Amino acid sequence: MNQDERLNEIIRRTALHESLAEITIPTELAEPSSFLKVLKARQYNWESERFRKVFGMRFSVKLPPIQQLNCIFYPRPDYSMPVFIFFCMLTKRKLIAHLNVNCPFDDVNYKRRWVDPLADILQRFTPFDSDDRYPEWMKKYRNESTIYGLFSRDRLDDISECCFAYLDYYLEQVKAEQPESDPDRLAQIAAFQDRWVDDIRTQDKAQGMMAKMIGAKTARRIFYEVTT
Repeated sequence: MNQDERLNEIIRRTALHESLAEITIPTELAEPSSFLKVLKARQYNWESERFRKVFGMRFSVKLPPIQQLNCIFYPRPDYSMPVFIFFCMLTKRKLIAHLNVNCPFDDVNYKRRWVDPLADILQRFTPFDSDDRYPEWMKKYRNESTIYGLFSRDRLDDISECCFAYLDYYLEQVKAEQPESDPDRLAQIAAFQDRWVDDIRTQDKAQGMMAKMIGAKTARRIFYEVTT
């Protein structure tokens, strides 16, 4: 399974639970031009009843050879579901991956529903051990189900299968989710989502990497208008 097929499978599984409607993205952002054509990129946005945005991205770089995939699921602000993220970047010999549910609440009942079952799924796999230092800005989102780090390419199938298993469980829970009505919980959800969006826009180093290939203005627009 290549990265395009992997993204397609993520969206296919999502569409089994949520009726996705594609959001039109301006061409200059959906398929940005790069200097010397070193980058080939494609950005996607969808929305549904429970998600204000599902972001999908594929890009490839010629030298050094890189194949990257990124997906982020943003719940609508009156739902308490976590933000689901899957990042997978392939180099010639290595794999960099980030798989997580980023939770607006950390009480026992919330974690029992959204995190513990994923931690159980994680135990089915050989440990995803990595010496990489977890980025400081991500630490507040880390939980027992989080995968992050640099791995050998031979772990790609495991990462993919773990992502699909996480996603299937996540979407089953999403399907049963009802809007929140408690003002305090709604305020906490809003604060969490604002913080998450700000972190992606200001802390994610990928924006700087893209800026070198497509220009800082276009990269910023992608992160502000498409990614988040």
